[in-house]
Amino acid sequence: MSIFKQFQDFIFGPEEEESEYQPLYEDVAQSVDVAEERRNREVKIATTATVQIVLARPTDFSEVKSIGDDLNHQKTVLLNLEQVKSEDAKRIMDFLSGVAYANDATIKMSAQKTFVIMPKNVGFSGVDLMSELENNGYSF
Repeated sequence: MSIFKQFQDFIFGPEEEESEYQPLYEDVAQSVDVAEERRNREVKIATTATVQIVLARPTDFSEVKSIGDDLNHQKTVLLNLEQVKSEDAKRIMDFLSGVAYANDATIKMSAQKTFVIMPKNVGFSGVDLMSELENNGYSF
């Protein structure tokens, strides 16, 4: 071995001989097996999901911030607007509609002046009162 070769091996390490050529399809088959193995792994996650329902009966617009905070914390809000003047009720609904939209929540009317605002992970079943009233000739 030449001195130059010994010096090169000392600095860069000895050259490894290349292994036999393996066809590409074996590499692909092996990577598919690895991907399938990853996909078939069973992952157990312990979760305790609780749904919180908040009853809100505001008397004026000044109380709407705390209701919006509840919606931002993914709580279901049962909103009763019976004690609010109609001009304040409209402002409250405008504000909470924006908060609900930002959180991908839905608003359903459950009774006159009573609404249920649900986060996206809460389902609703039963007759939608608003649709029922509109089908019977009432318009809002």
